[in-house]
Amino acid sequence: MDSTAKKTEQLTPLQKAIIALKDARAKIEALEKKNHEPIAIIGMGCRFPGGSNSPEAFWELLRQGKDGITTVPSQRWDIDAYYAEDADAPNKMYARYGGFIEEVDRFDPQFFGITPREAIALDPQQRLLLEVSWSALENAGIAPQKLTGSKTGVFMGIGIDDYAKRQIKHQIPIDAYTGSGNGFCFASGRLSYLLGLQGPSLSIDTACSTS
Repeated sequence: MDSTAKKTEQLTPLQKAIIALKDARAKIEALEKKNHEPIAIIGMGCRFPGGSNSPEAFWELLRQGKDGITTVPSQRWDIDAYYAEDADAPNKMYARYGGFIEEVDRFDPQFFGITPREAIALDPQQRLLLEVSWSALENAGIAPQKLTGSKTGVFMGIGIDDYAKRQIKHQIPIDAYTGSGNGFCFASGRLSYLLGLQGPSLSIDTACSTS
């Protein structure tokens, strides 16, 4: 019997229990550290005002100190018809400026396996999600087909149902795509379905902090 074993034999039951607990704690901490490796960002996609439709374009906008805020584009709405200097004027707005994403009307539904009819009911948030996620995969150099059947998860923030309200206001007939096109819960599921992902799929609405 070596000296270490002799010393262990001389310990009281309480001392042996304390040593065993320390060993167990060390093993648990090692396992937890192994299962909680740092997160690596390997791909990005974005759509920001000022023509920042890629991480590189957005960085260049910041580097040059440019401003992405502009007057309301005429193709969005006639600002002169709604503007009023008086902030209390009913049914008017007192700001002529805003941050506008370009080419929001250029969504290609058939690229994502969506029919033109279904695309009409699709909230722009869902359209942007598909476009930007695809761009992020390209940026990461990941072929979307390689993710099929993987345990990849989708976690996204989404909020505000303006598009659904506009459809109601303009009395757009309800069809089979109204719910799936506007419900927050369908957005993450749509991306998971498109890529054939088998991991968690979660849409989160926490008001302003959603972003």
